Amino acid sequence: MPESTVNGDLLDGFLADGVPRHRVYAPDATTALLGAAGKPERDLKLAALAADGVPVLRRRGGGGAVVLTPGQVVLALVVEVASDFGNREYARKINEWFIEALGALGVDGLEQRGITDLALRGRKVLGTSIYRSRRVLFYQASLLVANDVTVFARYLEHPYAEPDYRRGRDHDAFCTTLRTGGYDLDPARVIAALDAVVTRRIPGLG
Repeated sequence: MPESTVNGDLLDGFLADGVPRHRVYAPDATTALLGAAGKPERDLKLAALAADGVPVLRRRGGGGAVVLTPGQVVLALVVEVASDFGNREYARKINEWFIEALGALGVDGLEQRGITDLALRGRKVLGTSIYRSRRVLFYQASLLVANDVTVFARYLEHPYAEPDYRRGRDHDAFCTTLRTGGYDLDPARVIAALDAVVTRRIPGLG
């Protein structure tokens, strides 16, 4: 199983010079990602991934397996913070930046659910992952904007651990997109709005 990491260059760069970094982008292809403790045979439908030629990578940080596809928006950032602890609090603070950026685009009704998810009317639209090394915070999140959520069930097993608000729902019933929720947004507009908020807010995160 490949051990390449997604957005690992941001963390490596920060460790080299201490300068905060972030990246906001839309994936241009489908990729399955395992968390640091993920197990391919438990978390992924390996036969389907192999049949479709979908690569499997790892990410630094916790959380379950995810699938990145076109139509999503990904934020990755790395910064020094004041505390060795507080992962949930830091993640939720950054999640508020999504709420701020999307609010400027007319999206309302987003709420923090589970540990560090964002949900729209009870269905997940954003998942996050945190990697910590003392006071280094490496945060990654994927926002479901206009992608096809049915691919999740094709490539992902039901997670071995789930937030309470999922209530056993399968991927199709649990996840939704902003577009399905009634917001006619494309990734480019979301990227521009989110990047502006992150650029303004990241100096104050630590």
